[in-house]
Amino acid sequence: MLSTLFKHEMRANAKTFMWFYIAFVVIAVVNAIINPFAMESMNFASQSGDAAMVTAPIVFLPNAIRGVFMVLYSLSIGVISVLTIVLIILRFYKNLLGDEGYLMMTLPVTREQHILSKLLSAVIWSVCTTVLIFLSLVLMLASAGVLGDLIEGMNQMIAEGVPLNRWIVQIIALMLVSCVNGILMLYAAMGIGPNMLKNRVGGSILAFIILYIGSQFVMLAVTFSSMYSIFLNPQMMSATITKGPQVPDHVVAAVDTIFAGTIIGTAALAIAFWFITRYMIKRKLNLA
Repeated sequence: MLSTLFKHEMRANAKTFMWFYIAFVVIAVVNAIINPFAMESMNFASQSGDAAMVTAPIVFLPNAIRGVFMVLYSLSIGVISVLTIVLIILRFYKNLLGDEGYLMMTLPVTREQHILSKLLSAVIWSVCTTVLIFLSLVLMLASAGVLGDLIEGMNQMIAEGVPLNRWIVQIIALMLVSCVNGILMLYAAMGIGPNMLKNRVGGSILAFIILYIGSQFVMLAVTFSSMYSIFLNPQMMSATITKGPQVPDHVVAAVDTIFAGTIIGTAALAIAFWFITRYMIKRKLNLA
């Protein structure tokens, strides 16, 4: 039954996401196509010298179009990011906590399956949005002719002993865990909200603020613990460069420790929010 719920969630969200994704891709591609022409016109104008008045229209038009699409591209990133969050909130709130909740709770599935189906769908769409934005940025860098320099700089860092590949994997893992944590925090807040205030939306917002502040204190404690292990651990601080131009071992170890602590702390918060959401949906569900 979980697979059926998951498919329903994916299809329901796809009807909205696909149109916004298509619009975003069109804007990003057009922006990437215009960018080289605008840069070429600027180079042409700089070589024209005294003929600046003649070349002014040649420079102005491509750059004006480029400016418009850059604004549209920037706005589209914000719109598609906010849209993802809004749809995640609406799907959970309307299906389980709104009027539709009366019907959803009569289905022969557990409350955990309801939460899990929405969580999986929300994570997948969040990842899709993030990947789409990242690929559009790569396309923009490639059209500007700086992607090669960026890759060369990263290779240089790896040659100097920076474990960049491992750090990229850790960043991706942290982003994924943070995504799950953020979604479950929203779910927990929406589950608590109706039991805090008569105003369901106001209660959910208040609950989210409380959970967010509490989670920040937890992560602050995790950060201090990681820093303690870095700066007060004699073995780590006495580590030295082993060979060549490599980055000092204690610097690498410090970054790895911070990544590990942050990932573990974020995962622990996500687990806590899962149990809070599960408890509120199973024991304190308020559909009134």
